[in-house]
Amino acid sequence: MRAILQVLAAVLLVGGLPARAHAASWDEQAMACLVAFNKPADSNEKSLVGCADAFGSSARLDRLSAHDRKSVEQGLRWLYEHGSDPNAAIARESLLRLEVKLPPRAPTVTENPTAKASDERKRYDPPEARTADREAADKLVKEGIALNKKKKWKDGAGLLEKSLDKDPRSEGGLYNLACAEANLADKHAEAILHLRDLADLGTDSATDRLIKARTDPDFDGVRDEPDFKRVTGAVRVQVVNTIGSPGEPAVENIQKLLVKLDQRKPDAKDDDSAPLDHPQIHFKPHAKAQVALLADLLKHPKVELQPMAADNPSKYDIIVRWGAKVTVDADGKKTADSIGPDTVDDQVAAARRKQNKVLAQPEQAINKVNKVVDTPGRTYTEAENMGKRVTNTVDKAKGAADKVKGLSELKIPKL
Repeated sequence: MRAILQVLAAVLLVGGLPARAHAASWDEQAMACLVAFNKPADSNEKSLVGCADAFGSSARLDRLSAHDRKSVEQGLRWLYEHGSDPNAAIARESLLRLEVKLPPRAPTVTENPTAKASDERKRYDPPEARTADREAADKLVKEGIALNKKKKWKDGAGLLEKSLDKDPRSEGGLYNLACAEANLADKHAEAILHLRDLADLGTDSATDRLIKARTDPDFDGVRDEPDFKRVTGAVRVQVVNTIGSPGEPAVENIQKLLVKLDQRKPDAKDDDSAPLDHPQIHFKPHAKAQVALLADLLKHPKVELQPMAADNPSKYDIIVRWGAKVTVDADGKKTADSIGPDTVDDQVAAARRKQNKVLAQPEQAINKVNKVVDTPGRTYTEAENMGKRVTNTVDKAKGAADKVKGLSELKIPKL
């Protein structure tokens, strides 16, 4: 029996295990997965993510020996560290079944080849500094800011770097160092990297600084760079009304909400040549995280996502083509079934909290958008509950096992 299972494992690994939505249950491929998890560097990523998905959705923990549990954790950790952003998220989620909690991984960005080295880094999370070091850092930050105001960027950057040597978590040090570097022609990449470090800290005050950077004149030299837009969430939006007068309230609400979220007021235009019964969001790659936020805030049951190429000549990062079902009453009055996002104060406060979360943890928003884009025809709302595979796993495993004769009695041998 063991020999048969080993042959099956080899065949599955050569062909590649099914991944994501087409993955078999854990019981069906446990032997092959344990082999892959034992030597993850020798397995292809498609196989590993198929195993991670199956483990997260249907594995019976009471069937795992201590040795097998160790193998699974080893493989999932490897996928978390070396896999693509979506696959790392699946590995992280599946590790929760083993009560292993890892922080969200900073997203890997590849649109800008020159930024590859800086993007392949661990999340910025330095230790807390001692009180004396924090006080010394604060003093250096003030001196650095004074030099920045005099446009002595190089000298200011030098002092601000020293402030981070004292306190690597100094938000003032990170932000103002990025200000100085954005004004030094050969330091633009470092400026954006320090803004990303600031985002990794994940505090409300850190995200407030990222939002401030959207309009801070110190960043004029990097404002149009995709990486700057990605990390600060700054996007230029156009709203196209495809349904005429019934769509005007929605367009106004979208504009109003984005302004309250400290974005530039979106441009608007009418185009009723192809009326839509639901909104479409067209977007460039660097705007993915903000697309997830906007799609969530539109308050429409069906939002379609349409990627644009990174080199698309449009000056807009996001184009919202607003559409909704329109009804006509007996008097000929036209009414849309949705008027777009809520803009009352309590809803705006909730939207701000969502924006802060997206800025601090963009990978979650990016992964959600990827799930929609990777499945043609799926709308954003339909993907809202995807990825929630950690609950009710015993029932799911039983259901899968009942479909295969004798599978529930199969015992997985130790390797």
